Amino acid sequence: MARRPPREMMKTEIPPAQSAEGSQSADGSQKAEGSPRRTGRPRKAPQRSELAPREQILEVAGRLFAERGVVDVSMLEIAQAAGLRQSSLYYWFRRKELIVAEILQQVNRLPLSYARRLEASGGAADVQLWRFVRFDVETVCGFPLEITEIHRLSERDPEAFATYWAERRALTEAVAAMIGRGVGEGTFREVDAYLCALTVLAQDESVQNWYRPGGAGRIHPLAVSDPVALGYRPEQIAELVADQTVGGLLARPSRLAALRQMAVAADGEG
Repeated sequence: MARRPPREMMKTEIPPAQSAEGSQSADGSQKAEGSPRRTGRPRKAPQRSELAPREQILEVAGRLFAERGVVDVSMLEIAQAAGLRQSSLYYWFRRKELIVAEILQQVNRLPLSYARRLEASGGAADVQLWRFVRFDVETVCGFPLEITEIHRLSERDPEAFATYWAERRALTEAVAAMIGRGVGEGTFREVDAYLCALTVLAQDESVQNWYRPGGAGRIHPLAVSDPVALGYRPEQIAELVADQTVGGLLARPSRLAALRQMAVAADGEG
């Protein structure tokens, strides 16, 4: 049985050497935000994008990973698609796992930033949780990589994904704090806030079991065999998951319609 964390939880510290600020060079050193942009080595082919080489690599790699999966894409293919020599690619990223880890950051950083903005803005915890879940599910719906595949990959290279997992823990803690506040306010029934936060995030990500964003390349077999599944929009999916999540926690389920209306109004004002 998981031990219930203390009600007053400390925020997880992101390892400073791999924080969201700045970017990491190929030798593993951290470049401070605002430092001169690294020029990089010459391209093999004329530049096909206005992006700098590093951003171009991430864009191209993300597209290839979405189309074929991370395992089936090589560093050579990424270099060729980005118009770079392979040695130039290694100048920016020593191995494929570092590219994946960099792309993966958005799946934590966007909802974590949003959760912290919600906390700072104040308001009822149930309204905030509904808004968070909707935002998180829409983020997952737009993410081109398969998160479970990335998690399996991270087991082989824990160092490359250390920042991802630290930010994941911080996100879990932020959601748990939101749920714990709702329990304290009496709007949520008594639950283990941290365990609940873990299941909320897992449920948000479960939409990838059948949904893929447009242009992602690979369509989940379930969606292929069920054409109806392809017809739902991310906002429809996100609002339903938010209703299910918050509705299942409410001490008074009849409050759901009113809090949903308040949440939608608050997001419209934001």
